Amino acid sequence: MQEEYAGRLLEDGHLSIPKEVIDKLKINRGSRLRVRVEVEGEPKKEKILGYAGLLSDLTGEEEKRFSEAIKRTSLFGRRKVEI
Repeated sequence: MQEEYAGRLLEDGHLSIPKEVIDKLKINRGSRLRVRVEVEGEPKKEKILGYAGLLSDLTGEEEKRFSEAIKRTSLFGRRKVEI
């Protein structure tokens, strides 16, 4: 099962999950969850430059795999695939 919702990063570093989502998915303490995090809003110029710095350290093989992953992802855009 899956559910999409908007949450917040709490002061202690945990992610908030609305009670409705917990109830709907029957989540208990210790439940294993898969989380995809997407920050809302436009990234700041400093963050973009930081990401570019990370990419500059890739080896040739890592850069090739990264580029291939971006190409595959772009085929789907922002759509979600459910099985």
